[in-house]
Amino acid sequence: MRTALLRGREHVELGAVAAVAEVGVAIALSRGGAPKRYPHSDPNEDAAGFATADAGVCAAVADGHGGSEAAEIAVLHLLADPAAQWTAAPGRLDAASWPRQALAVLSDANRDLRRERGSRPGHAARTTLGFALALHSRGLLLSAAVGDSHLFVVDSVGVREVRAAPAEVGFLGDAYEGPEALAAITRLDAEPLAGLRAAVLVTDGLSERGIGVVSPTAAIGEAVRLAERERHELRALVLARALAETALEAHRRNRAGDNVAVAALWLSD
Repeated sequence: MRTALLRGREHVELGAVAAVAEVGVAIALSRGGAPKRYPHSDPNEDAAGFATADAGVCAAVADGHGGSEAAEIAVLHLLADPAAQWTAAPGRLDAASWPRQALAVLSDANRDLRRERGSRPGHAARTTLGFALALHSRGLLLSAAVGDSHLFVVDSVGVREVRAAPAEVGFLGDAYEGPEALAAITRLDAEPLAGLRAAVLVTDGLSERGIGVVSPTAAIGEAVRLAERERHELRALVLARALAETALEAHRRNRAGDNVAVAALWLSD
């Protein structure tokens, strides 16, 4: 298994984009293209990561609130065990069992986040977390998201956002006890991989009104077209970097910035 993690606290240069890739998956992270115009604790509070092995690939983004610690803890928790298991030996994981498994992982991550932040600086920190799992061995794309980060999929028709709206909006780090409580704030989805060209996870640094782009779907469509001009092994990387750069350009135009984390899965040959 191969993993990668980009931590916001390690990438604080305004206007810079950090990226890591393997064939078929890439992550990109930036502080943003302009200074933040809203109250915040750290310059870059986002994080992104991926794990890839023989059975599939799992990628995630997290948007921290109240400090960078929460996003980092959430992505690290995902990569440490569940993503490793899912991508190497998924067992009986399928569309029917996905809600139970995803909610269990989110519950464990929420517990760890609330315990680990403790009384250290960042004690009020919380985070979004969105992740997607492409199980090539099962022909499935599975996803889960808490908070306002986004998941888009690209097929022959175009770009669409996965929106299985939860009953309420919440974040990891809040006082949710157990999978049942988290179900109310979690968007879950399962769909066939057949026909999908790409999947993109991105924090709201791309889409925030007055900061990001007017049309996130159009921005992703253009980034996909750029990626398709490259060799197959570079397409995920080009997609992730192009989308991050598009967000930064919007920040500069709007003279208001936000952190942006992108995870791209290239799903077609």
